[in-house]
Amino acid sequence: MKETFELRTPENVEFSFDLGGILSRALAWVLDSIVIVALILLIGIVCSIAGLALGDLAVALMFLFAFAVQWFYFVVLEWRMDGQTLGKRALGLRVIDEHGVRIGFLQAAVRNLLRIVDFLPGVYLTGALAALVDGKGRRLGDLAAGTLVVRTRRAPMPSVIVPPKERYNSFIEDAAVRVAARRIRAAERDAMVSLALRRDQLALPVRLQLFERLARHLEAALAVEKPPFFSDEKYVLNLTAIVLGGRE
Repeated sequence: MKETFELRTPENVEFSFDLGGILSRALAWVLDSIVIVALILLIGIVCSIAGLALGDLAVALMFLFAFAVQWFYFVVLEWRMDGQTLGKRALGLRVIDEHGVRIGFLQAAVRNLLRIVDFLPGVYLTGALAALVDGKGRRLGDLAAGTLVVRTRRAPMPSVIVPPKERYNSFIEDAAVRVAARRIRAAERDAMVSLALRRDQLALPVRLQLFERLARHLEAALAVEKPPFFSDEKYVLNLTAIVLGGRE
């Protein structure tokens, strides 16, 4: 299994992801399993108390809620939490579409429904073998859903990338620009941050070329025209500051 996955867009911009290892994914699953067991125990306690008034109906409700937790915990959290469950977040992992975008409900449902097959004959043996054989570390559920498990990267403070004195507030605070910036994908964000942090280490021709390519890609993807007084680098850097959330 490779440690990284590289993706090239039609605009010839290349993104890279660090793939999640089998051990870290297993630990994330253990943490999620603990959460699920705790939730089921809590449901059991509540239904036991309710049983005094509801009788047999409380028992039926307990089994129904326990079933729902087991089946929808992973699906709903990965769908609503940008590819993460509580365990994945703790281990710094995220599920993404194989094209670098966030996963949808159907993908979350498919990859988790096939956990039954990946679990066979026990303790995820089939899934682990599939991940070891596949070059991108995908278990059968990932292959069916077209997803990958990657490591999240800690985002530096915006001031490291664009010091406050170099920001163009009229651009950063433009409501239309900020709305468009929400469409920036995880792969694009990682490329923007990586290039911004490494820019002083690059030879000038390479630096100009990379910022030009990324700026053209972002202009087309976001439909946000670069201001005439912006260089390609300033355009990318100010968008990066928006994406990182304005923290100092």
